[in-house]
Amino acid sequence: MEEEPPLRNIRIFYEGADIYPDVSLSMCVHDMYAEKRSDSLIIKFNDTRGLWGSWAPKTGGEISVESGPAATGQMFVDCIVQNSGSVTLKALSAPISARAVNSKKWEKVRLLQIGNEIAGRHKLKFAHYGVADHLYGCAEQDSEPDFAFLQRLCLLEGAAFLVFDGKLVLYDEQFIEAQAAGELIETGGEGGFIYNDNSGYAYGAAEVSGGPYTGFFSAPEGGGGGDTLKKAVRFNISSQAEANRFARGLLRDANKNAASGAIWRHFAPQISAGSMVNLKTGGKGAWGGPVFVTHMRHDYLREQSKIFFRKPLHGY
Repeated sequence: MEEEPPLRNIRIFYEGADIYPDVSLSMCVHDMYAEKRSDSLIIKFNDTRGLWGSWAPKTGGEISVESGPAATGQMFVDCIVQNSGSVTLKALSAPISARAVNSKKWEKVRLLQIGNEIAGRHKLKFAHYGVADHLYGCAEQDSEPDFAFLQRLCLLEGAAFLVFDGKLVLYDEQFIEAQAAGELIETGGEGGFIYNDNSGYAYGAAEVSGGPYTGFFSAPEGGGGGDTLKKAVRFNISSQAEANRFARGLLRDANKNAASGAIWRHFAPQISAGSMVNLKTGGKGAWGGPVFVTHMRHDYLREQSKIFFRKPLHGY
């Protein structure tokens, strides 16, 4: 059996009990996402003594991992694969109840009201940052999971949400991208990096239709190419202003990852998805400056991190 690397101060809590002293790990990877999917945790236990079965694991059970300042927060067991000598467990930050399909129609409802209600359905706390609390004449959830419906609204509004440690956090993307960057990341030395510039494929404008209105938004000068994104949305748009705002939101979503990259390096537990960091690139000066962290991967056993990021959009 491969000997696991040394790791200090690690704790694994399953249903409130620290089980790390009784287990041997061969894998422990935590992926944090700023939007569109739940954080995930994959742990592989060497179970030659058959201890895992005695703990009666079940889907929906609560699990978390900590190591110094790094922490996964509360997560929920999604699936378990067990064989004669090991157990592989996958957990998600969103509770299993989020899979359920729901339908509801709201009249005269605000965005934050919907977000708060959805958080409550899944016993999550609710927080929001920089989000304009728009009023909708009508909003309809039609046989779709709660988070899929909320994601649909967020795309229209240039917003996003994540679920971390029992909390649903809704935020305005442009608001977060305008915040001062905290941590400094330097390329070079240990680790590696990759940059992707696909800005030449960015859209120059968006045209959105839904109900009796068609909205239009054009990217600021230098913010896109010549093509126009055209979309019909599942939303009964109630005004021209709302239609234009939705066009802006969908154009942002289509263009925001045009300039992106990733850096892998020694363990960086102080950085999380959804935050702004400063990138120092040495000879790749065009990529230096503030970037938004879209995805963060922490490998607890190898004590390594991979930081996925994008350059902020400007003007929308």
